[in-house]
Amino acid sequence: MNTKQKVVTKIESLAFEGKGVARVDGKVVFVRYAVPNDIVEIELLRNKKNFAEGKITRIVEPSPFRIEPICKHFGVCGGCSFQNIPYEVQLEWKRRFVVDAFEKIGKISNVEIKSVLPSPKIFGYRNKMEFSFGTSRWLTDEEIETQTEISTKEKQFALGFHIPERFDKVLNINYCHLQDERGNTIVNSIRNKAFELDIPAYNLRNHIGFLRNLILRFSFTTNELLLNLVTTSQVGEKEKKYLDWFKENFTSSELVDQLLVTTNDSYSPTAFGTIEILKGNGYLFENIGEVRFRISPFAFFQVNTLQANNLVSKVIEYANAKEKIVWDMYSGAGTFSLPLAKVAKTVIGLESLESAVEDAKFNAQLNGIENAYFIAKDLHTKNILQELSKFPNPEVMIIDPPRSGIHKNLLNAIITIKPERIVYVSCNPTTQARDCQEFAKYYDLVEIQPVDMFPHTYHIESIALLVKKG
Repeated sequence: MNTKQKVVTKIESLAFEGKGVARVDGKVVFVRYAVPNDIVEIELLRNKKNFAEGKITRIVEPSPFRIEPICKHFGVCGGCSFQNIPYEVQLEWKRRFVVDAFEKIGKISNVEIKSVLPSPKIFGYRNKMEFSFGTSRWLTDEEIETQTEISTKEKQFALGFHIPERFDKVLNINYCHLQDERGNTIVNSIRNKAFELDIPAYNLRNHIGFLRNLILRFSFTTNELLLNLVTTSQVGEKEKKYLDWFKENFTSSELVDQLLVTTNDSYSPTAFGTIEILKGNGYLFENIGEVRFRISPFAFFQVNTLQANNLVSKVIEYANAKEKIVWDMYSGAGTFSLPLAKVAKTVIGLESLESAVEDAKFNAQLNGIENAYFIAKDLHTKNILQELSKFPNPEVMIIDPPRSGIHKNLLNAIITIKPERIVYVSCNPTTQARDCQEFAKYYDLVEIQPVDMFPHTYHIESIALLVKKG
């Protein structure tokens, strides 16, 4: 096989990252936005030792599972992988991702993996959206093929999402179906005014420019919207005029309840900085079950609020924590800790991020919860077992680690502590399967419940229940 070569092949299945899987001359070829049972012509892009990558150049015979995506940006922005597949079929494949991970990586096949809990909403479900300004706009294939006239000024300004694997290219997003309708109106208004006044976007290479990010947060409980514009301090006359418009337009707008401007002069692409509150009190409130959470502008919170209720309910069911001591590892702002505290004897939340610990403490106070304690702790340190020995021994442990899974130091500490049951929540079934293989020497893996937090993407959350042997 040679790169740029075109071949006709059948898509056999889907891989975990949402790519279609085909075989050419016996080698696996991954193809973005392909649907199982498609017969497609593909162009080979990369040919590596164990696999190749290709892109669809022509659909020869569409799969019976293929549908028309609702979004005009699908296939370019990279935010959604599966809009061209019916939702019920997406759920079947997501369950298969979990099954494959446990069978192939964890070498575990004798466990019940339940049907995926579907999301209550499959569009407009996100409570947070983060858009980027960019100095290099991505031109779509359609614009290039039709030779659409685009000025230099238009090419040098964009507001939307970074193209996959291209940190320097931003696709203009006019309408995202995953967010509240108000968000689309706001994004277009902010882009159009910035373009009109010729306001420069921040350049990630030379660190010059004004506009960096636009963050929108929505509360499904109160229906409030928080708008946060992230800029640098590189302010001239044009930028002052733009900020005056921004403040005047959105302080009086019925669309926006909380209005902020954040100044960030760091080289980091992560959105954070010094906050100025222009309208409201600068945060939102959201309910999960019977617990009320205050959400700060940059705080982590489950992105799909409605489905988070189902996720937390299942964790509480698996924990079986009535009158027991519970440790919540990677506890964040208390998403699991605080609802569990309603039934448990004591909950101890351990989290490395101090701002999240402060949020959790505030949320405990907000709800009158006095049996939940939150401590800032580096869970990956070499002496973590010694640090954990200072706390009352847990009967139940909740673990919700980052995508990389449980750090080896913590994993060894948990195995030494041996809580009666572990509820392992993961957004990455491959690392979850790897860790459960280690736990399997000491624990029975009772069952796994996949939960779809992100419809139309390949991401899948899964909850594993482990009970100590004997």
